[in-house]
Formats: sequence, C-alpha cells, structure tokens
Amino acid sequence: MDREELADKIIETEPEKVQGDKDVWEEHIYFSDKVLIVGYKENEDYCAGHPEGKCVRYYSWYWELRDSDSWEVLQENHEGDYTFCTEFEKCKLSDQDFLDDIADEIAEEVFRWLQDLKHDKEI
Repeated sequence: MDREELADKIIETEPEKVQGDKDVWEEHIYFSDKVLIVGYKENEDYCAGHPEGKCVRYYSWYWELRDSDSWEVLQENHEGDYTFCTEFEKCKLSDQDFLDDIADEIAEEVFRWLQDLKHDKEI
C-alpha cells in the first residue's frame, strides 16, 4: 500500500463509536503486522444554558500505529492540532479540519513512522 492508497483508505473507512461514556470514535485499518487507528474525541463543549441539541461540541483528531498482535502503541499523535466542531454555523470554517483534508498528512506521518521502525529493527 502506498501513501495515496492509505489516505484513500483513511477517508473511506467508517469510524465506529468506542464503548464507554466518552464521545470517542475510531476506525481501524489493518496492514501487515500493524494497525492504524484514526479517531476523534470530544475535547470540550459549550452546552451550559443552551437548549438540548443547540450546544457546540469541539472534537480533536488523533491517530496511532499499533502492533496488531500485542496492541502495543508503536507511534501516536494525540497533539490535537486538527479539530472540528458540531455546530457549523457557530464555528469558523477555517477551524474545521475534515478527514478529507488531513488524510494525506496522516498517511505521510504514518509512512515516516514505518520507516523509523524499519530503521530501528535494522540497527
């Protein structure tokens, strides 16, 4: 799989709700002996004083590369540099990082991680 194929797979794979109380969604992309997890989690919301359904929720994207057998985290990016919110009319469009927009950057970083891991094994 090359970078472009991985970026397409990131865009095409549907995230699923992670069990638990928090609003977290993830997609799992398996390849070789690793799994790429791309997800988003709620960071904050502004619901106080707003009728139900009218609050603004902010989410941040993250991704992890794990060993598919042991589930060990090999690399991760939880920096929260990419975000989006649920009430588009209350959020600036420039503050919206859609998966279509960031998939290439995720794929590029994952390929760097894979190269680093390959290099570490060779040493």
